[in-house]
Amino acid sequence: MIDDPRNASSENEPDVDPGEPVTVLADLEQEPSTAFLNVVRRKIHRRSAASQFVSFSWNVPKVILLEFWNILVEILSSRGTQKGGQS
Repeated sequence: MIDDPRNASSENEPDVDPGEPVTVLADLEQEPSTAFLNVVRRKIHRRSAASQFVSFSWNVPKVILLEFWNILVEILSSRGTQKGGQS
């Protein structure tokens, strides 16, 4: 088995204590702009719509074939009862 070089180097190194968090960085927090949020939302909606379309196009042929099969079974079963009832 080939080991991942990233895992091998992290296993050989001792654990590093990150220390106290830098408090100055907490003051630099900024809210994302509305334009950025709109771009992210559009990408999510686009992927969701594509996923639904693929799911729909994958399932529709199955549903159509099942309906045709049910129609065929119904036609054949109705013919069998008519012949049996008339004899």
